[in-house]
Amino acid sequence: MSTQSYEDARDKVQQFTGASLDNYVVFTKNTTEAINHAAQLWSKIPGKVLVSDIEHSSNLLPWLAGNDVIQYRTNSDGTLNIEDVEEMFKTHGDIKLLAITGSSNVTGYKTPIHDLAELAHRYGAMILVDACQLIQHQKVDVLPQDTPRHLDFVAFSGHKMYAPFGGGVLIGPKDFFDQATPYQIGGGNLTYISRDLQLKRFPTVQAHDPGTPNAVGAISIAKAAEVLESIGYDRIHEYESDLVRTAYRGLKDTDGVEVYVSESELGSVIPFDIAGMDSRLTAEILRDDYGIGVRAGSFCTYELMRKLKNISDEQDLNISEEIDRGITRNIPGVVRASFGLVNNREDVTRLISAVNEISQNGIEHYSQMYKQNDTTGTWTKR
Repeated sequence: MSTQSYEDARDKVQQFTGASLDNYVVFTKNTTEAINHAAQLWSKIPGKVLVSDIEHSSNLLPWLAGNDVIQYRTNSDGTLNIEDVEEMFKTHGDIKLLAITGSSNVTGYKTPIHDLAELAHRYGAMILVDACQLIQHQKVDVLPQDTPRHLDFVAFSGHKMYAPFGGGVLIGPKDFFDQATPYQIGGGNLTYISRDLQLKRFPTVQAHDPGTPNAVGAISIAKAAEVLESIGYDRIHEYESDLVRTAYRGLKDTDGVEVYVSESELGSVIPFDIAGMDSRLTAEILRDDYGIGVRAGSFCTYELMRKLKNISDEQDLNISEEIDRGITRNIPGVVRASFGLVNNREDVTRLISAVNEISQNGIEHYSQMYKQNDTTGTWTKR
């Protein structure tokens, strides 16, 4: 019964993402493992992997281990131009894969994934989309493989779509997986081992699914997909967009606040800073004094953060030298407010009001209440 429920979950995820029967749905622990899985298989294939400079480390570091990586530089605001990406394909004639985020985890900018897919296919490459920050907000449609705009590989995490932690998904072409040596081998994914230690396997998705699976994680992802579909992505988009747009305009109109995304590129997050305030301090105050949860830091997107904060080469060198001495205080960061189905208008109003009050009080006021660690840069109340 549990095996059937697990396989039913695979079918449900396939339908949820619009993947055809020519694709496998491989369950993983999270997006990071899914991309590591793909990167390991791709490392056996000649050619280069093209990644953007707005990627989360989870869609950058795995490719550096065994693949020849070239990085595409986006615009100063982290958006991209299709024409510039095509120039990379023309300049580097041996690109085998384009790895791209579906939505920036810092700015919320949504990349034109299907346009990029069509471009990659035109030059004989495939595309992998990190949909971790997208799939809970917008329908991700893999599309049939015989259409130029189809997505070859898609990776995402269950917890981003309101399932429990510890479950993820990698979707990709059957032909690719069937020809590849599994990323991990062990119990359950090989059909037979001969006396002379020859490995026998069938062309099935189970060949890439070793050991006892996280059945609860897989089944919960399928259930989360059902819930999102029952709500409807049009309703989700309308609801969340209203919240984010209201929050954006309120923060933009607040004296002393800098917002690092334009209204035309709004997604589900808003990166901002208060003038004169360290981003980590702002986050601490919002939590301690207002009960508002935001995050602060670089969010594993160091090049994008250098763009947004205008970090020069000299500053970057100084930061790197400090890190070699164990000092992380000056790693650039911003405050990020994230929005989803769990939020409402009251949350937005409270955020705007709190940020306005913090900005008016200023750093002099809070420096008497908080102290900063000279090494790590973290703030604690005195």
